[in-house]
Order: sequence, then structure tokens, then C-alpha cells
Amino acid sequence: MVKAGAGPEVHGLAAGKPSAAEIKRHLLQVMASATFHGSKRCQQFLGYACRKALTGEDADLKERTIAIEVFGRRPQSDLADDTIVRVSAREVRKRLAQFYQTPEGIASGLRIVLPTGSYTPRFQYVVPEVEPEAAPIIPAPAAAPVQSSRMRLLVPGLILLSLIAGIGVGALVWSRPAGPRMTGALQRFWEPVMNSPQPLLLAIPHPLVYHPSARALNLNDQLLPSQSLPLQRPLQIPRERLDGSDMVPVIDQYVGFGDLVESSEIAAMLAKYNKTVRVRMATSLRFEDFRQNPALLIGATTNRWTLEMQQSWRFQFTRPPGQRTAVITDRQKGVSWSIAANEDGSAVEDYILISRVRNAGTGAVVMGGAGLKQFGTEAAGRLLSSPDQIEMLIRDLPGGWENRNMQAVLHAKVIGNAPAQPGVVAWHVW
Repeated sequence: MVKAGAGPEVHGLAAGKPSAAEIKRHLLQVMASATFHGSKRCQQFLGYACRKALTGEDADLKERTIAIEVFGRRPQSDLADDTIVRVSAREVRKRLAQFYQTPEGIASGLRIVLPTGSYTPRFQYVVPEVEPEAAPIIPAPAAAPVQSSRMRLLVPGLILLSLIAGIGVGALVWSRPAGPRMTGALQRFWEPVMNSPQPLLLAIPHPLVYHPSARALNLNDQLLPSQSLPLQRPLQIPRERLDGSDMVPVIDQYVGFGDLVESSEIAAMLAKYNKTVRVRMATSLRFEDFRQNPALLIGATTNRWTLEMQQSWRFQFTRPPGQRTAVITDRQKGVSWSIAANEDGSAVEDYILISRVRNAGTGAVVMGGAGLKQFGTEAAGRLLSSPDQIEMLIRDLPGGWENRNMQAVLHAKVIGNAPAQPGVVAWHVW
């Protein structure tokens, strides 16, 4: 059995050591699963760690080496503030535990374990523990006629099939395992959602994207050298040869990376506790959809429902005229939090707004989690699904906040296009 925190609880360890080929096949299965599919960072970390372990290069599995080779950090980086390796390791352990609770993971004969305090994975065979089912007890009739041995076996079977047919699907639902219960800070924050009989709506935004026109693409291909593969290439055309018609707006066709990460983090976390999630594009939702369902609004000014619902909230996303990036504004104090984003969209920091508010018009809870950029939205997803980060978020809130509305503004550094763990800079409870 693996110690708590080191990975999933494992029963029936089998003798022998898996071969490298078996481990590689299992690794591909794990990384292609729904549990890992939404996190490129976890896939990179786990793939690198497993490759090093398989080739006997365990000595390279140190925090600084991983930070440089996996996450592109500079050799002189200060890892005291940059926790990307430690955070990623914790996330990989969590996702491995989730994968081995799925039917696919339970049925697999191998386990990858990343022990707490180490970046070196272990590989082991496992035989899932299966409890034998008790045979049904069917009372014999008071005066049964003499039967052949074949009939004595057949009649109880027919009776059992009749019972199953009469019970139907309801028996399958009734006997479904309840699964783990949400506890601690995570339970206190998510209680309104977990207590609702309705699924959580994940409202995903559509960022506005511009495509180059066919004319611009043809001109770009003429100016650039030919390529053997038809890969995408940025436009390298002099400005004077372009006009406004060469930028074609594309609406409702793309999803941002930060939005994708947050939705997958929340969906994976709630699935662990058997809470149903319904993913919908924000543009397809109507006000009636929020009457009964709790909802999580992902995205800032790219989500129309964030802008609609926040009108009475203290902290709001606003976009000053002519400014590319939104700001978070405190309507009571008249202050705001903003960032200086580069032309290519990169930034060295981000601000995040977390909200949990009862909708006055519907009574259902509406939650929000978004950054000014995709980095903050990614950080919001990890925060809302992490018991430790939720504990940090609610630590200074007044007593009884669970039954009231709350908002919090947080700040996160961005290092190598990845957000560090955020810290609270302002909060409001009413």
C-alpha cells in the first residue's frame, strides 16, 4: 500500500517489475486519458520524469533541472518564488490519483506513483482488489415437484432474471458507490453548488479572433520561402501592403487556453465528488438557464454573462476606451488593478477576480473565476479546485461568510508564460 499523499491507494501488488515497453504503453494511456488531456503542463512533467526514470537518469530529476528542461526557466532563475515544479508535481499526483479511480485506471494492470517529496516515479504491477458478490438466496417452494438436475439449476436462474427485469435500471442507480465526500475549505466554498440537485453550468467564453484574408495569406506565401509541411506562419508583410479588409473577425469559433484549463480543472475536481457538470458556450446560454442551475462564469470581458451578472457587484471587470486589456475596478473606493501586457499578449503578472454570489433574479449561485489575461484564468481554475489554495482564499474572511456573497481580487506573477500561485490583495463579503 502506498502511503497517504504518495498517490492512489494500491491493493494486491504483484511480483515482478514492468518492462520498459509496458511502462511506455501505460504512460501513453495515462496521458491520453481525460484526466490528463486538459493539462499540457502535467503531461510534460510526467512524460519527462518517466523518460528519465526509464533511462536511469534519475539524478536529473531535481527541481532546477526540471524547471530548465521542462518549463524553459533560465539557469539563474530564483526558484524560491517560482514554484512551478512543486505545483506541477502536486498536480500530477492529484491527476494520477483521479485517473486510477476511473474505470480505465482501475482496469489497468500497472500503476505510476510519484512519491511525495520526490520527482522520481515508481512503476509497479497491481491486481485490483475485487470483493466477491454474495450469491442470491432464493427460498425453495413449500412442496416442489421432483425435477431433473438441469431443471433445478434452470428454475432459480429464471426467477433471478425475473427479479432483475422487475427491478430494472433503478437497482443500478441505487447500488452506485457514493464516492468520496468533499470536506474542509473546499466543501465550505463549493457547498451551494454541491447542495443543488442541478448540474453546474460551466459558461465558456468565445474570444474574438482575427484571421488574415485569403489575399494576405497568398501574399505572405509569395514573400516567404517555400516549406515542405503546410505549417502556420505569422504574417511578414510590410504594413503599407495591408489594409483593414485583410483582418477578418472570426466570432464564436475559438476557446482560450486559460479558459480551457479552468474548465477542465473544475470538471475533473467535481467529477471526483460525483457532481455533474454541463459545459456550455456563454453565447448559447439564456437568462432562463441560470434560474435553477448553479453556474461558473469563466472569462472576463470575453464572457457576456460575466458582464451582465456583475453589474451590482463591488469588484467588476471594465475595459477603458482604447485599451486592449481589461482592468478590475473597485466601485466603492474608485481604485483599479491593471497590468502592462506586451503586443504579443505576454505579461509578467496578472490579476484575478473570484466571485461567489447569489443571483438576486434567480436565487441560484453564480460563481466567477477569471484573470485579466489567460494566465489569471488558468490560475483561477487551479485555485478553485485546490483545497490548499481555497484555504488561503478564505483564511481572512469574516465568520459566516459561507452564507453570504463574497468576492476576492488576487495577484499572481507570470513566469515563463505560466502563473505562479496567487495571493489575495482585496476581498468583500456582503
